[in-house]
Amino acid sequence: MFHFQTIEARLISLNSALERIMPLIPIGGVVAGLLFYRVFAPLKPIVNALFAFITFSSALAISPKRFFGALTKIKPIALFLLWASVIMPLLSFTLASLLFTDPNLVTGFVLLTSIPTAMVGYVWSGIYHGDEPLSLVLILVSTLLGPILTPLTVKIFAQKTVSIDTRAMIISLLMMIVLPSLVGMLVNHTVGDKRTKKITPSLKLFTKIALFAIVTINISQIAPTLLKKATLAYIPIALLAATLALLGFPASHALGKLARLPLEESKSLTFAASMRNISASMVLAINYFPPMTALPIIFGIITQQSICAIMASVLYGPKRKEHLK
Repeated sequence: MFHFQTIEARLISLNSALERIMPLIPIGGVVAGLLFYRVFAPLKPIVNALFAFITFSSALAISPKRFFGALTKIKPIALFLLWASVIMPLLSFTLASLLFTDPNLVTGFVLLTSIPTAMVGYVWSGIYHGDEPLSLVLILVSTLLGPILTPLTVKIFAQKTVSIDTRAMIISLLMMIVLPSLVGMLVNHTVGDKRTKKITPSLKLFTKIALFAIVTINISQIAPTLLKKATLAYIPIALLAATLALLGFPASHALGKLARLPLEESKSLTFAASMRNISASMVLAINYFPPMTALPIIFGIITQQSICAIMASVLYGPKRKEHLK
């Protein structure tokens, strides 16, 4: 006989196991993409669908009322835009310019920090009991402004014009982020908050698998070039990528404290401001710039999740067992 509750319990248990090794998921994706690029490179067309699934699964737990309530929280939204769209790109440009003479590397660091916030920031915010509706609002605001702010930031700081097909990018963002969010909240409204909350824990396992697949497929697109040019000169690039990721957490957390935000809002601000949709940066780097531009982004992928796990524990304490249930 079919027992859904048994399967549900198993899925939740597997998700808990993956949450314990969350920082290793993107690192494993990088390794898999480099070693098995011939297998994963042809899967590029499914990346947008994977993003859409992650967004839908996250929005499913949020009612429209809670979402629109979060839209009125102007202070954390303004702080997020200030840090993510102004301070962080300026800081990355300054440090990269001081350390490297290759303009393509500098551009890579600007791309790394000027891209919209990451959907996975919502996952981390949920693990540490942040304000989930606010997290989704920050993602949507960042995503909707991305087609304007990212090219503008690259042009100002890196002195390069990114010839992005804005119409195609907007359509892509609508399909990956905006529409899945609206559908998820509509389903929540239709079937009820209590029922959707019973479903979403089972879906969390698949969102982590989708994250692994996204990283693996994107890395596989440039793996041959990177493997041929691997050198010890990559070490300073990796160190700066890690440093930028590290600085984001205490700085954005301090902004939240200075603004006297409630703890839940401060957590959402911290994860949203510190995490970047690096896979989107990778797409831009691959399509519009020389291969060296992608190097800071690759090391961002490798370091971002691990540093997030460390800084989350430092700032908010170790995950309690109930977080993993």
